[in-house]
Amino acid sequence: MPTPIPPPDLLVSLRAALAARYDIERPLGAGAMATVYLARDLRHERNVALKVLHFEVAGVAGRERFTREIRLAASLTHPHILPLYDSGEANGALFFVMPVMEGQTLRDLLQQEGRLAVTAATRISAEVADALDYAHRHGVVHRDIKPENILLHEGHAFVADFGIGKAIAAATHDASTLTQMGITLGTPAYMSPEQAAGDELDGRSDLFSLGCVLYEMLSGEIAFTGLTAAAIIARRFVYTPPSLTESRADVPESVVAIVARLLEREPASRPATGADVAAALQTPSVAEKMQRQAGSVSTNSIAVLPFENMSPDPENAFFSDGLTEEIITDLSRVGALRVTSRTSSMQHKNSVKGSREISRALGVRYLLTGSVRRAGPALRISAQLVDATEDRQLWAEKFSGTIDDVFDLQERVSREIVAALGITLQPDEDRRLAARGINHAEAYELYLQARAEMRLAWVSSDRWKALLDHAVAVEGETPILRGIRLWGEVMLLKGGIGEHSRLGEIEREARALVEIAPDAPWGYAALGYAGIEQGDMRAAITWFRKAIERDPTDTDSRYWLMAAFGYAGLLREATDVAVEMRMFDPLSTLSAIAGTVVPFFTGRIDETIGPLQRVLTVEPQNFGALWSIWYARISTGDLDGAQRDSDEMMAMAPEAPYVVQADALLRAVRGDRDGALAWIAGRDLAPFDAHLTFHIAEIFAMAGDIECGLDVLALAVEKGFTPVEFIAVHCPFVEPLRGHPRFALIVADATARSEAVLRSL
Repeated sequence: MPTPIPPPDLLVSLRAALAARYDIERPLGAGAMATVYLARDLRHERNVALKVLHFEVAGVAGRERFTREIRLAASLTHPHILPLYDSGEANGALFFVMPVMEGQTLRDLLQQEGRLAVTAATRISAEVADALDYAHRHGVVHRDIKPENILLHEGHAFVADFGIGKAIAAATHDASTLTQMGITLGTPAYMSPEQAAGDELDGRSDLFSLGCVLYEMLSGEIAFTGLTAAAIIARRFVYTPPSLTESRADVPESVVAIVARLLEREPASRPATGADVAAALQTPSVAEKMQRQAGSVSTNSIAVLPFENMSPDPENAFFSDGLTEEIITDLSRVGALRVTSRTSSMQHKNSVKGSREISRALGVRYLLTGSVRRAGPALRISAQLVDATEDRQLWAEKFSGTIDDVFDLQERVSREIVAALGITLQPDEDRRLAARGINHAEAYELYLQARAEMRLAWVSSDRWKALLDHAVAVEGETPILRGIRLWGEVMLLKGGIGEHSRLGEIEREARALVEIAPDAPWGYAALGYAGIEQGDMRAAITWFRKAIERDPTDTDSRYWLMAAFGYAGLLREATDVAVEMRMFDPLSTLSAIAGTVVPFFTGRIDETIGPLQRVLTVEPQNFGALWSIWYARISTGDLDGAQRDSDEMMAMAPEAPYVVQADALLRAVRGDRDGALAWIAGRDLAPFDAHLTFHIAEIFAMAGDIECGLDVLALAVEKGFTPVEFIAVHCPFVEPLRGHPRFALIVADATARSEAVLRSL
């Protein structure tokens, strides 16, 4: 087809051809491919931008193919994509019509500001990434992401010219013709290496371009420069821009990391989708959220510090600690209050720190302190409420009675605190404060002792059961005693001490408790853990959320909710829960461990060792922290350190499944194939949860039994372990499986299951 010759007066020609549809007023600007005119859409009575391809470009484009591709682009409907209203041909000119946006382009803003605030740059980039993800899923690659094509309006970003580059590329008879004419599809400074090389493109090419734009927004410098277009294009193959940390100190590490990944030369090394980029930019790392949280104090936030045992008998400390915990539970039922969990409050037992220092450490405004004196049946409780931000006492009272009055005294303390803070109780909150879980003082004491013993269940699993049996003999099978016994059974199962065959009985008891005690967390929490054990992460997430609604200070349920999200591969949601844990329980070792889960699953496992070691300084026998440090060390090649950790765990609990698994994997990594497989050969894996099953697959893989490794990996995914990025990319111990065709199918299954959980939420 001969190249069309532009009419002598293009504007006059366009006006004549489009007079029935558009009143073309004046040119707005021109680029290498097209000229843009301001026009009036006569049918809809609105201003539009009418973009007309230059005739030399139109001349090498097949009109039918171009029109088909423009129709595809016009079908894109997304909040951050500038829509295409219309397209067609007028006197040989190809045109398309877009809205006229008020505001400015990102290029205009960069020329004014030089560089942008981190929050502005990440927000703009997240919105662009979200638009890219949508377009890529609909088969459209932009091919020319640059500041000029990002429009800013009402505080939001809109990507212009979506699909135009693809339409021109698809409709061009000979791509070299455009090059000979000095026209490039894409802009040299923002072009991906594969686009510069003329290779086939997918969405990751646009993500590279977005990385260039984000780098420029944050640094004020264009990532790739040169004296000529050819020099600029060539530079991306041999040059890596300086880290953003060299140009400014306020860019969070997570943002520095995502920019570096976006600018990787190989597409496979970049984030896979725009959704991944948007999530990374919208979800700061746990560390960053903690930094923002530090020093911030919620208005209605309170910590109940351990009541001092003033009794002549020091053995009565369990009673004062138990009373402290019961008041925490009471106050946590008041929706207008944020109450710090027991574990963080208890770390200030016998503390000599001032109220302001404790307040800052716990992130609360109010502190409740007190003492308990018990002599025979007589009981005296003193309490005072302090506004720690002003170091001012708000309320103080003494309560006297006998041990039989303990429930009334506890309720009076809680109600007077609520009144002193000016909070009006809702009817259901008033009802819950008045509820009595136990009526007999003797049973109450036995319950408090059993709960204290239960926290040592890893060491001893018998005494708490005997104490609860005694309490039941006094009180009867009340919901609170059934609930604490049920959670004790769950703790044994979590620690590898309980029998997995008990899971069905635990689930039946949990459902019964939900029926008879719907306001209490125990049944819901146990059902959540059963969900994890059964590989149903959707159910686990649902039940743990219900438990937390009933007791926001329940750190155990928050931890396992975070774990369920992590196992399902929903790391953004896991991060949010980890942050909430730190808010409600800032000094808890579980909160500290939770903060290491996302780095664990995202290839930054070396970052977890320091925080986990700090956990062990507080709780030297914290098995979860010890196992996680072991795994981090073996993952990073520190086999001697991993051996020391393995030996320590073996001394603690030689029969526990995770201990034997650690020993077997270490043997496999050291080349002792027979020793590694001896423990798992012929073993029934059904009792193991998804997480442990995955780690068994690692043993087979490292021992060279590829088929068994694939079988067990598939079983782990079937059981609900679906952190896709960790399995597909970061875990070093499944590397022997990655070249097998079945591995790709297993990863696809994991992806589908992870997405299904996300859709169900």
